[in-house]
Amino acid sequence: MGNKHTQAGFTLMELMVVVAIAAILATIAAPSFNSLINDTKQSSLSSQLVSDLHRARSEAIKRNTRVVLCVRNSAGTDCGTGTNWQNGWLICYGNTACDATLPTDGSAANPISTHPPLDSKLTLTGSGNLIRFNPNGTQGSAGNASLTLNGTWSAATAKTITVAATGYISKY
Repeated sequence: MGNKHTQAGFTLMELMVVVAIAAILATIAAPSFNSLINDTKQSSLSSQLVSDLHRARSEAIKRNTRVVLCVRNSAGTDCGTGTNWQNGWLICYGNTACDATLPTDGSAANPISTHPPLDSKLTLTGSGNLIRFNPNGTQGSAGNASLTLNGTWSAATAKTITVAATGYISKY
């Protein structure tokens, strides 16, 4: 009786066909995957911004002083100017900027929080360079403020965050 060995496996041609099919599927799926990643980045940033707005309002009420969420200057140390928030934002105690006269014991560190520059695929513009919360949590005479977060990829949808004069924060 002879030993018959059968070999199992793929031929080179079969392997090449499978690799070609996988490459075609990856090419089709890649744009959808990139769009999903970009949409997730936008949603995450929108949530961070709303969270920081709530924090600024909460700090104003807790400390019984004005708190601003403002455009970050190029050095990242104080409030900047303009309505382009691409450079990030700060939360600061103060009326229009980070108050440099605060105690040095750390009880009221300024800035309270710093957000780094945005991803290049995202744009953030505001109705002004800051959103100010009064000690009672309102914006008072400053009226409504809004921020619009958009993406630079095709089919990106804008998200708008609005702060009412009463201090109510909403996201659309």
